[in-house]
Amino acid sequence: MTQRDIDTALDLVRETLPQLGIPKHLCTRKLSPAGRVFGQYRWHSDTLRLNPRYLAHLSDDDALDLLDTLLHELLHKASPLWKQLRDSFRPHPDIWRKAGALTTKLGPAYLARRQVAHSVAA
Repeated sequence: MTQRDIDTALDLVRETLPQLGIPKHLCTRKLSPAGRVFGQYRWHSDTLRLNPRYLAHLSDDDALDLLDTLLHELLHKASPLWKQLRDSFRPHPDIWRKAGALTTKLGPAYLARRQVAHSVAA
C-alpha cells in the first residue's frame, strides 16, 4: 500500500530538489519496525533504509513523517563524506531543521500527489 507513498515522495524530491540525489538502493527490511531508527543513509552502498513501519497504512501525519525522514536522510546523502561520518556519532540539529523546513515547504504538494495516487489505485 504505502510503497506508493515512498515512491511519490521520492518523485517529488527528484523533481523539486535534484541536488539531493536519490540513492541507488532503497531498503525497507533492515531496520526494526519496533526500533527507534526511522531512516538511515548508508554511503558505502548508496542505500536509503526506511523503517518498515512506513509500509503500513499511513495517516496524513504519518505520511508527512515519512517525507521528513526521507528528506533528512537525503540531506545526509548530499553532505560531504566527513560530515556524514561525523553526524553518525553525534546529534545533527542542522539536518533536522533543514528537513523540517523542506517538509513544511513540500508537504502540501506531497499530500495532494499522495491523495491522487491513492484514488487512482482504488
